[in-house]
Amino acid sequence: MQQQWESSASARRTAREAQRVRPQDLRADPPIHPDRSEPQLAALRRGRLERLQATMRARGVAACLFFSPANIRYATGTDVMGVWSAASFERHCIVPASSAPVLFEYPGSIHVSRGLVNDVRPAREWQAKVPSPERHARAWAREMRSLLTELGHADEPLAVDRIDATGLLALQAEGVQVISAAGVTVDAREIKTDEELDIVRVNGRIGDEMIAELEAAVRPDVREYELYAVLSHALLRRHGEVLSTRLLASGPRTNPWMHEAHDRIVREGDMVAFDTDAHGYEGYVIDLSRGFLCGDSKPTAEQRDTYKAAMDVVHGMTDQVRPGMTFWEFANAAPQLPQRYLEQRYASLGHQAGLEVEGPDFPYPDETASWTPELADRTLRPGMVLSLQCYAGAVGGSTGIKLEDQVIVTDDGCELMCRYPYDSRMLD
Repeated sequence: MQQQWESSASARRTAREAQRVRPQDLRADPPIHPDRSEPQLAALRRGRLERLQATMRARGVAACLFFSPANIRYATGTDVMGVWSAASFERHCIVPASSAPVLFEYPGSIHVSRGLVNDVRPAREWQAKVPSPERHARAWAREMRSLLTELGHADEPLAVDRIDATGLLALQAEGVQVISAAGVTVDAREIKTDEELDIVRVNGRIGDEMIAELEAAVRPDVREYELYAVLSHALLRRHGEVLSTRLLASGPRTNPWMHEAHDRIVREGDMVAFDTDAHGYEGYVIDLSRGFLCGDSKPTAEQRDTYKAAMDVVHGMTDQVRPGMTFWEFANAAPQLPQRYLEQRYASLGHQAGLEVEGPDFPYPDETASWTPELADRTLRPGMVLSLQCYAGAVGGSTGIKLEDQVIVTDDGCELMCRYPYDSRMLD
């Protein structure tokens, strides 16, 4: 079976690469406008909640308390001031395993969420209630305890995704046993519903168009933050939501990686490298990395070798994706970077993606502390969305490149979520 799979790798790559678009054709297309029909979105919300509650029942979890905007959105379909709420503990919801969620909403936005959730109540806030946040947190915890009693789950553990020390101590003082919700949310969100995959594909097209507009804007004398603005504008104009990082760098700032867009002027012959790190239509992640040479110069040998090294790893990982493969098998089958790039390699081989960057990710095989038996035995399954990535840049080198593709695991391999090609000048 393994030999048959490997013998068809070339054919799979040929078919997959045929999905890629020509930049000139993509730029000629009108901007995409996603279908926001209520039946489609209602089915999306219903399917996600069903998966979440089924996972809760399978794990013996009676109720979850979510503060994470991604988890609240997955369970209820609501998203209110997502960037702000990610740094606060005001918006939250309790999701029972077998009945409707109860959403505690920012008071000024209750009318927004009542269109999607039947039971919306004003949220209490304790973080800004100085000098006595503990008193306000206790009042909030009593409210949570009362609701759990109402739902019939007062004496069962409450699974929580994230909370600060003040809130945790308040719950414990009210006799609420707190456990982690991570296992429930990871398992529930790992396999996407059909409606989710439809949205993932829409966001793939948005990602293509973001990259096309960025490449077209790369020219001598443009500043990095101007290119970042091109990405942001391309996303928002297509009903995307937000860029979560500013990972865009040029020339010597590409090595080492992780510099964010600044006022550096891009010069002829510079490599411009970037990571989209975007939340697109309905909040789903568009996570792609590309790099383009500025101007009409030919790439240097270092630029070409670095680019090819990263691309070979990403393509190699994409080639070997198959359902049933364990995470340990996948990590060990991934191509190795040349020795000169290992010291500055990226944090992981890849990760999963949905309403946020999701886990578990794929550590390198030599990172023994990261591998548990449970992680090693986890398997790739159809409906997963993976971001496969590689950074190549030698210590002290003048250039570096991060490349990343996002794929949907299918019954016979994977499907490219985004089809935008690599810079052909680097491949000659």
